[in-house]
Amino acid sequence: MKKNEAKSDGLPARPRQNGKASPSTRRTPYLQGQIDGLCGLYAIINAFQCLFPTSFTDDDAWELMTILCGAIAHKFPAVIWKGANVEDTVTLFQAAEKYAAGKKHLKGRIVVTRPFARRKIERMQDFWDEIGAWLEASAPAPTKRLAFIGIGYPDNHWTLVAKMSEKSVTFFDSWELKRLALRQFTLSQDVAKTNGGMHKLDTRQTFLIERVG
Repeated sequence: MKKNEAKSDGLPARPRQNGKASPSTRRTPYLQGQIDGLCGLYAIINAFQCLFPTSFTDDDAWELMTILCGAIAHKFPAVIWKGANVEDTVTLFQAAEKYAAGKKHLKGRIVVTRPFARRKIERMQDFWDEIGAWLEASAPAPTKRLAFIGIGYPDNHWTLVAKMSEKSVTFFDSWELKRLALRQFTLSQDVAKTNGGMHKLDTRQTFLIERVG
């Protein structure tokens, strides 16, 4: 991630909302993602929370964080504020898959795929239709599938799609994203920049995560 325009190989860190300090009486704590680029690591760890709700512990989360950091140690310290690009995220998921496979108490492992990596999506709705169908394929069992997506302008953020309806998408997120309407997404950077409330999505940066076993 970089603090300028998003590139095809990664997401930039979240920009500052303005350059002015708020009055002291209105100050609020900074949240993860506002001044760092660690959303990708958090999203992967949160995926384990969703996929292994009864067996993934706080100690596991700490351990997985150290493993993920070690996997991209060669990118430190810049990755802390620039964030993980797509290549880094592939490396992170490889480490996460190996971690899950080695932890018998999780009682399962994860499989990560990138079906949109080399495909050009012409319509936003086509993308969401495929994601929705893929997520629903595991129902009515407990959550076994998640979509890890990269939202560009204005969020510049890695996050998890936990479920979808006909009109909205629900996230399991490390920052503040809860739910957005499908009509709020666009494939165009220009449209996102000129229409308030729109979010640019690069479908090629999508990772599908499934619990198996």
